[in-house]
Amino acid sequence: MMNMPFIQLENVSFSYDGTTRALDRVSLSIDAGEFVCILGPNGSGKSTLAKHLNALLVPDEGSVLVCGRDSSNPENHFEIRKGIGMVFQNPDDQLVASSVEDEVAFGPQNLGLPLAEIRRRVDDALLKTGLDGFEKRDVSTLSGGQKQRLAIAGALAMHPQAIVFDEASSMLDPQGRREFLDLCDDLHRLGLSIIMITHSGDEAARARRVIVLDGGRIAFDGAPMDALSSEGLLERLSLNAPFPIRMSRTLQARGMKIETCLTMDELVARTKAAKGVQKAKPFDGISNLEAPVSVNRHQPTSSDVRPPFITFDNVSFSYEAPLPRALRRKKGSEEQEIAPPALDGISFDLPEGEIIGIAGHTGSGKSTLLQLCDGLLRPTRGQVLVRGNDIALKSVAVETRRQVGIVLQYPEHQLFAATVFDEVAFGPRNLGCDEPVVEQRVDDALAAVHLSLAGLRDRSPFALSGGQQRRVALASVLAMQPDLLLLDEPTAGLDPLLHEEFLFLIEELHGLHGLTCVLTSHDMSDLARICNRLLVLSEGRVLAIGEPSRIFSDAELLDTAHLAAPDEYAYAAGIGFGVPANEALTIEYLASNLCL
Repeated sequence: MMNMPFIQLENVSFSYDGTTRALDRVSLSIDAGEFVCILGPNGSGKSTLAKHLNALLVPDEGSVLVCGRDSSNPENHFEIRKGIGMVFQNPDDQLVASSVEDEVAFGPQNLGLPLAEIRRRVDDALLKTGLDGFEKRDVSTLSGGQKQRLAIAGALAMHPQAIVFDEASSMLDPQGRREFLDLCDDLHRLGLSIIMITHSGDEAARARRVIVLDGGRIAFDGAPMDALSSEGLLERLSLNAPFPIRMSRTLQARGMKIETCLTMDELVARTKAAKGVQKAKPFDGISNLEAPVSVNRHQPTSSDVRPPFITFDNVSFSYEAPLPRALRRKKGSEEQEIAPPALDGISFDLPEGEIIGIAGHTGSGKSTLLQLCDGLLRPTRGQVLVRGNDIALKSVAVETRRQVGIVLQYPEHQLFAATVFDEVAFGPRNLGCDEPVVEQRVDDALAAVHLSLAGLRDRSPFALSGGQQRRVALASVLAMQPDLLLLDEPTAGLDPLLHEEFLFLIEELHGLHGLTCVLTSHDMSDLARICNRLLVLSEGRVLAIGEPSRIFSDAELLDTAHLAAPDEYAYAAGIGFGVPANEALTIEYLASNLCL
């Protein structure tokens, strides 16, 4: 008799509204210990499928069996959820406790485990996720990436048989993402079933099996190479193949005799072998490039003729207030008046008219810096000057909010109004604009993000697609007609098509509308592509300021900052291809020079 699959779905259909099927007759099985990736664009049904695997949702039709237990029976839900952990895309959706250790202990406590076992599980989970030492930290003070690691730690502490990761790496920095994927490999080797929900081809390449969803149906189920090298399938679903596949195929088209590669290690090794015949065009080596400036205030460059829009002058900021002197005495120590700051001694200028990227590891201070630029936070020490005026002055702060617009992480979470019109009109109305002016600003702002007021005026923003919601949230900021646009992880969680569209919008707002833009991102490829220069933060300090090509060619700097070069730069370094100064690397550029 054959062993029963760990998870079995038979003809599962599900609808949120009773009309449109988010899942449509899905049948699949997952064996114990498998590493499966469920791949698809936004709206394909990935998250809906994930929630069926541990009975957060139950099917309208068909059946879901986990270890033989039918999820439609509520009496089975406890055992199903105990065996299958879940980590969501947005950690705020699942964190419940106030301190880090209490959050990780929450699940084991509900299992009724002894205190000593709970302590052991908490310590082990925090160590595996890089949060050891954070036990007493307030969860609300963690960065988005740290919160995601905490959510993963909470799932690990339950000692499940399987973990479902629903876009769980979307808020992690490059090093954190590598560590997360390595952790998935380690857990799989220990016998856990790993089910990774993603729209990233690079992450899918780590799995042993890929299931592709399209409109709630299974479009493919098989080996990663077969899925990720199927140009027709990926093009139809607006997904991207991993960089090694795209690079090796471009080299093939240019005449290099090289096999299609799934991993970077394969690509580097096979390129080096092929270069015995195909010689790379010689360039000055990376070591000859001028190093990025590793001081707080950068040296003048040609772009510095632009006046600064914002100046940080020795700015520090801490989220924790100082202890009262009497309390410090009572505790018997002269503790520092301020807890370790989120930012410490920051000095730099943000020139007008540029797109400036802020890169840094999780918790480096990126989001804090943006909120200081807008006056949402005030410095603990130092000054933030907006066009030469101190933002600490009330009159300057009021004017700053007219000049500076900020779009926070997951901007669609900022939506609140009943209609799209009222959502975008909220800012101009607060500025005291007359209604005809409000009408024009709403129309212009929606047009700037390629949406039509006529088609959306009375629609609820919550009834729109995810991509449309993000555009409406951006339009609500643009309607204020800011001169500076601050964007905090603007492409996080978007599938490749929406990701590309949003990057294009940022470039267009800068190029056509003259906006100065500052964006934070964990996606180094985005920063390399659209930014004039980068500011690198590490542990709350400015580590370097420079042009992207110089930053991403400095391996020592990236290692210190816990970052990773974009794939193009990592590949160039791996094969010993010198990167010319001020050159933005692309696949086509590399291929054209390698195949001369």
